[in-house]
Amino acid sequence: MTEDRKEGKERLEGLTDTATEAEADPDRHRMEEAILATLAKGGPDNPFNETFFQAYNQGTLTFSRSDLEAVALAIHEAVCLKGVAADAVLLRDKLRSSRVKDEVLTGILDGSKAVDAAVARAYIEKLHALDGYRRAHAAGLDYLKAVEKAKQSGGEVETAFADLSRTVFDLATGKKLIRDYPVEKDAAEGFLDILNARRADGRSWLGLDCGFDHLNEVLNGLSEGVIILAGAPSCGKTTLAKQIGDTVAVTEKVPVLFYSFEQSAEELRIKSLSRLASVDSRAIWKGRTGSETWPKVEKAVEDYRRGPGPYLTIIEAGRKDTVEAIRAAALMAKRKAGDKPVLLILDYLQIIPAGKDAPDALRERIDWNLSELRRLSRDIKSPVLVISSENREAYKGNNPPTLAALKESGGIEYSADAVICLWRDKKESERLTKDFTRLTVRVEAHVLKNRNGELAKVKLDFTPAWALFTDEGKENLSYDAALGN
Repeated sequence: MTEDRKEGKERLEGLTDTATEAEADPDRHRMEEAILATLAKGGPDNPFNETFFQAYNQGTLTFSRSDLEAVALAIHEAVCLKGVAADAVLLRDKLRSSRVKDEVLTGILDGSKAVDAAVARAYIEKLHALDGYRRAHAAGLDYLKAVEKAKQSGGEVETAFADLSRTVFDLATGKKLIRDYPVEKDAAEGFLDILNARRADGRSWLGLDCGFDHLNEVLNGLSEGVIILAGAPSCGKTTLAKQIGDTVAVTEKVPVLFYSFEQSAEELRIKSLSRLASVDSRAIWKGRTGSETWPKVEKAVEDYRRGPGPYLTIIEAGRKDTVEAIRAAALMAKRKAGDKPVLLILDYLQIIPAGKDAPDALRERIDWNLSELRRLSRDIKSPVLVISSENREAYKGNNPPTLAALKESGGIEYSADAVICLWRDKKESERLTKDFTRLTVRVEAHVLKNRNGELAKVKLDFTPAWALFTDEGKENLSYDAALGN
């Protein structure tokens, strides 16, 4: 039995003897029941599971009635720890010695009190805020008592004020009203071991292997942070991102979540099958594969299922897939993978839905989502690869890209940790229009921003019919060239 389960069992056994039906705050109890009902209804594979798990384990979600706390512990153990559905018969048996009324448990388990996951998350935030106000009020009462005590003692005002300040600070930190940050002497303990382990693992780069040696060298692999992949329409952004996702899944054996807000899962799978089989993607899409090529497709399907298949998830994203929802899914994937990194691929930035607190204007919404994605990347210590459009002026001419290509798309050039712009010379584009079937064209990946390394121009060969990119070399890129000076 794990420590979490053991602790949960001990807490449950202690609660079932003292469960009470105090009705001090019916509205709070309604929210608490709705949260539990949503968790029970959604089950272990629902993203809300991870939201509950994080809040409950970190103590930011508490239950005001001991009978609801007993139910919470039982469902938490089943859904979050064991990863099984909240079985009504088993839970009733587990709670048989408690004084949880049957109508309370029935309302939670039959789904009648469940709400939308977004509403349940809002309830958790509201309950956390209410608990904070309650703790602040208690600290205020303690403060007033300290003031009265100082007054009665007749001490000097300066001394009394200093004592009161220390008292308030101790109350605030003790009641979790403010955070207490460790000094670097304590925070950096063990940091040398982390650096030594990084040095001894034998890898040529720190981040995940994206499958392109020169791009790995420039970026130090796909490391924690937000990486923007931009470019003109039809230059291969999604194709390159899918190839990178497949490679990371096969090579690193870590979860890869591909959120596609435009293309279907079928379109993305065909890109991979075309690459693996060296068969024209259009022939696969239209059902025009002949007797010679069909066996290649059959083998590609098996290679795809055995290779990236166990680690890759394609999400046909929609308006509910906000950064908050993506966070919940990423946290769950990371937990299931034993805390390994997770590669998030989002296609594409300008149409990611806004969260409930995001501004309405497009530029401000993009900036908001980028900030949230950076925070998400930091929290899960994983890379986030985001496809982005460019402004029209950037690809009207035939000039290499600069950061100005992103000027009309929010503060991308400031917020991203790395910016890669794909660029294809017009002559290459003209060749492509004449012979798509077997033609390979040169595409350059211009690394225009890189917080942790050099700027460079990585040369890629792109065979569109096979949805295939290959790595051909790199050249240094100056800071002035990235800015367009």
